Amino acid sequence: MTEETKVSVPRWFWIFSIVALLWNLMGGMIFLSEVFAKEAMMESFTEEQKEWSRDIPFWIYVVFAISVVSGVMGSLALLVRRRLAVHCFAISFVAVVVQMGYTMLIAGGLKVMGPSGAVMPLLVITLSIVWLCLAKYSSNKCLL
Repeated sequence: MTEETKVSVPRWFWIFSIVALLWNLMGGMIFLSEVFAKEAMMESFTEEQKEWSRDIPFWIYVVFAISVVSGVMGSLALLVRRRLAVHCFAISFVAVVVQMGYTMLIAGGLKVMGPSGAVMPLLVITLSIVWLCLAKYSSNKCLL
């Protein structure tokens, strides 16, 4: 007869998992707004910012979708305690870096949006690293 070892899951794990899910769901809402209500989102933009936003290629939106879907899947995998979370957050992190790297550096987003335009991309990159590290740590500690 085999005996399962039950690992006590700390409260911080559930808090981080729920926050990760909420964050990634918000990312999903932003993605949907960018795709389906882009003009409304750009109402407060200058003409230069509107032109820059309209020139973002389709493939960046595909990468954006990959980052959001894999982030939500990673969050759900955390909540059901599956190691799949590590792989999902790794995919999300790579997609976030590609998306933010292109839009902010290659496509000139920092120049057009100004220094304050770097705040959200840096936050998104930082949190994608946090979610990935949380998943790896949780996996190493047998929480997943």
